[in-house]
Parts: sequence; structure tokens; C-alpha cells
Amino acid sequence: MRVEGVGRNSIQGDVRFVEALEKMGGRIEWGENWIEARGPETGRLKAFDLDLNHIPDAAMTLAVAALFADGPCALRNIASWRVKETDRIAAMATELRKLGATVEEGADYLLVTAPHDFNGAPSAGHFRPVGLTVLSAPTGQTLVAIDTYDDHRMAMCFSLAAFGDVPIRINDPECVAKTFPEYFDAFGQIAAPVVAIDGPSASGKGTVAERVAERLGYHYLDSGSLYRLTALAATKAGVALDNEADVAALAITLPARFEGNRIWLADEDVTDAIRTEAMSVGASKVAVLPAVRTALLARQRAYRRFPGLVADGRDMASVVFPDAMAKLFLTASVEIRAERRYKQLMQKGMPAKIRALLEDLQERDARDSARSVAPLKQGDDAECVDTTHISIDEAVSAVLSSIQRQTALTRTI
Repeated sequence: MRVEGVGRNSIQGDVRFVEALEKMGGRIEWGENWIEARGPETGRLKAFDLDLNHIPDAAMTLAVAALFADGPCALRNIASWRVKETDRIAAMATELRKLGATVEEGADYLLVTAPHDFNGAPSAGHFRPVGLTVLSAPTGQTLVAIDTYDDHRMAMCFSLAAFGDVPIRINDPECVAKTFPEYFDAFGQIAAPVVAIDGPSASGKGTVAERVAERLGYHYLDSGSLYRLTALAATKAGVALDNEADVAALAITLPARFEGNRIWLADEDVTDAIRTEAMSVGASKVAVLPAVRTALLARQRAYRRFPGLVADGRDMASVVFPDAMAKLFLTASVEIRAERRYKQLMQKGMPAKIRALLEDLQERDARDSARSVAPLKQGDDAECVDTTHISIDEAVSAVLSSIQRQTALTRTI
């Protein structure tokens, strides 16, 4: 990471924080007006024992970085933490323990040891949530809720815990408005960039998005599966798909989880069940309901994780991830899309008639384009890839080239 505006001769006192990163194994390069930092060659931060009286505020970041160190980390001469926006020594100790760290708290010091593995060695970045901080996350995982004590630095420092293996929720993130209102947007762009791929049904966006995610080493979100799951859950519960309030209530508490290539609804493997044409139509029907879209919004955003996410759907770029680093719109003629859907269903041994599929896609396009919330359309800032006459491999290459162009433009700006 390169930071501009501070460098070798900066009079900003907190620039000395970089020296602490060096002691932890970070690889640092200094310029007259810039600093570049890279991770340790070993991939793990080194333990430290430092007097931090000269950088008391920046030192808070080191307390969270200690979660990723290979041994106990001592932060000394930080008595001023006791009289800041909150008692930061006590607050930091409390929140670090939620992640399984061992913390010794003194009048003017903290001793932080990362959670241990089963052999007793520090297990850097592998957290062991404790107490009542473990909640049900939208992704089906557990998460740890971090309290901020109305302290902007607590919020910003603990965002780094998101690099561990347990999802983090920062309570009252708006407290960063005191010094850096756009902090979490900036952090997300760096730590978990998003590629948003929108487009109509059967345009190939799901297959393309999944392959692009694999090429980039990113996580993948098939947002359509969440709407299919909602439609399936409503059908099983005997709830009419146009009953907005009841369907939205199901969406909020949807007991869905994704494990490898399998999709579960509670204890039932519904991977194939949600791919039927009936559930495809059902998903389109519940997706036009504003309350359902609102109910699934937080769940979709929770998939944004390090090192990045490729998300496909109808409104990924416009509503769910408007700050996506790259936005694409995949499309194809309705005739080609109907043919693709027909072949897909026939390969699965499911009955299908191409004329009925064509009519259904036309109706679905009209319904998705006319809905009041997040209508299907190409955004002004999204690049279009027409897959009508190209293969999946060619579509993947076109999308990757578009991502490269868009991210290069962002860097230039």
C-alpha cells in the first residue's frame, strides 16, 4: 500500500507508526512525500514490546495488529489512553477478548496475545469468539459485534480484525464521522473490492461471474439464489408469493447457508430444488417486492470480504454495491437466452418447451425492468458485454479486460 502526502521528512508525529510496522516485519519504503508498506516475507507479523508514548493514538492500531502476531505483544507507556474519548485501555482489552485474545491490562500498558491453537501456540488471525458476542450473521456464519464506545479510533482500529477468519460487525460505525466520515467506504475499496455484474436472466452472468471470481481469487455471490431460496421458503410455508409482508418476514430470518457447491435451507439440501423453472419464476415474483429486497440487502452486503467479491444479480451495481470498483452489464438476445435455458434444463433431465421459456423470459424482463425498486437496467457507469454471439470463455475474457480498464481508470483519477 502506498500512502501519499507523508514521507521521510514529514512533521506529522504519527508517521513514526511506520517504524513500529517495520519492527513487526513489514517491508517499508520511504520517499520524500510518500510511504509504501508491504507485508512480511514470512506472511506473519512479529511480536513486539514497544514504548509508544510518542504515538499514543496510532498505537491503538498496533493493539489490533497484535491479533495477527506470532507471540505476545506489549504496548507500554500508554497511560494517556485512560483519558481519551473513553478509557481506551479498558475498551481495547474488552473488545480484544471477544475475539479470543488473552489480554493483560495495566495502568499504562497492555499485553496482548493472539488466540492459541490446540497446541498452545499463538494462532494469528484465527479467532476464537467468546461470551455473548457471537451472533447469527446473514451469511450463516457467526460474527463478533465490536462496541466502539462512541470512539472513532475504536471503530477504525477494529475494522482490521475483518482480516481474520470470523466476520466482524462494528456497532455504531457512524462514530468515525468525527475525523473520517468516509472511512468504511475507503477501507472497503482497499480491503474488499467488489466486481458487480448485472444483467437479465440467462445472460450467462452467473457462470461468467463464478469463473471471474475463481480467476481473481475472490469470493462469489449469486444473489439470485437468495431470491430463489426466499421463494422456496415461502412455497414450503404456504405463503403466497405476492404477500409482501409475510415473504419479507421469511427473507429476514432465512435459514440459508452455502457450503462449497451445495445450498441449504435449514437442514435440507436444496441445491437442485431452487434451480427448477418454478423457483426461477418464483424468484422473479418475490424480487419485485420492495420489502423483500430491503430484507435481503444486508445479507448480500455481508458477503463482501477480503480479498474481494464478484457479485452477480439484477441490481448489484446500482443498489447493493454502488461503490463497486468495476461494474458490468451482461446481456444477450432473448432468443439466445431462451435457447440456453432450454439446453440447461434438458441436460438436467427437466421437461421444457422453448416457446414457453421464451415467453417467460420476455415477461420476466418486462417485470424486472418495470419494478419500482431497483429496476433492471444498465447503469451509466457500467460496461456492457453482449454474450449473444460469444462463448463463456470469451465472455470471461471480456469481463476481465473490462475490470482491468475500469480499475486502471480509478487509479488514474
